[in-house]
Amino acid sequence: MTAHETHCPICGKPTVYYHRQRRCLHCGTPAAEQAKTCLMCAKPIDSLPLRSSIFSGSWLGIGLGVLIIVGIVLGLDTYQKRSNQAALAAQRPSATPTSTPTITPPPGPTHTPTMTATFTPTATPTPRTHIVQGGENPSYIAALYGVTVDELIAANNIDDVRSLRVGQELVVPYAAEGEDSGGGDDNLPPLVVYVIKEGDTLLDIALRYGTSIEAISSLNPNSNLDLIYPGQELVVPIATPTATSTPTATLTPTATSGPPYQSPDLLSPTAGQVVDDETLLFNWTATGLLAEDEFYVVQLVWPDGSYTEHWTKSNAWRITKAQRPAPGPVSWSVAIMHQTGAAADNAPQGVPVVEPGERRVVEWP
Repeated sequence: MTAHETHCPICGKPTVYYHRQRRCLHCGTPAAEQAKTCLMCAKPIDSLPLRSSIFSGSWLGIGLGVLIIVGIVLGLDTYQKRSNQAALAAQRPSATPTSTPTITPPPGPTHTPTMTATFTPTATPTPRTHIVQGGENPSYIAALYGVTVDELIAANNIDDVRSLRVGQELVVPYAAEGEDSGGGDDNLPPLVVYVIKEGDTLLDIALRYGTSIEAISSLNPNSNLDLIYPGQELVVPIATPTATSTPTATLTPTATSGPPYQSPDLLSPTAGQVVDDETLLFNWTATGLLAEDEFYVVQLVWPDGSYTEHWTKSNAWRITKAQRPAPGPVSWSVAIMHQTGAAADNAPQGVPVVEPGERRVVEWP
């Protein structure tokens, strides 16, 4: 079997061989084994060497291969040099700055300053004074300045609080150290609880009690005064006290005859008012400093002819429909009583200090 046969001469099976293609040296066109001239350029191709690859018999291919090899060698050499330079730079020690020694002189003797105690004189507080206003009582004034009733009475050498008068000047002691001063306002007026009726406005209420809308608003921060409604309760100042200058001359009090207090002025409900609420709130003005055994007494005459009274230290009192003897018109007034004892049912008993003043009738259906 020859080198270029494709089948076995004995069995006839195809054989595998490495076929080398002849090409024209001038144009590179493939040529048959027996061809003498190139079919494309017509130049002789006899005795041309067989080419085993694109580089076989071609100086161009050989030169290209050489250039590739040279480039690879040069690239490896450059990479190796750079690696060596980086390693040397990493191993080279860095320069350490040299510090210049500083000569420190030996410390001299230290002078310790002598502390001199300084005594600060304690400031003596200026005595506070209060001018008694209408409607004020000992509890009110004491709470106003954050002191107790006993301290207030002791500071003014008061034996009987019934001897006090509106306009009298009182010395108010300072609260003991560590006690709560109460944060009272020296100009805080007497207060009443007013129940809004149909047709009331804030301006009407302010004018009625001699105060302002701003004063009412400041005492009712949690109420929406833009939308008031009947039955709503508001805290209202009776009047705004004015500053009173302290006289320089000492006045000798002159005893006056007559009752120690004025009759309380009735505030609400008004005469002839119709109250359609579950509760009825009575308000009146405080007229003086009540003693420990003195009380305001609300005197009520009910439609069924029964009579009831309620003793209190406050200038307001409330009763519900469940507590009243009968519905209908109720006659009421307020007196000041001195308690002398108690009845068998523990109800207080006493004698009037001031007789009741005005009597009103209110309709409570």
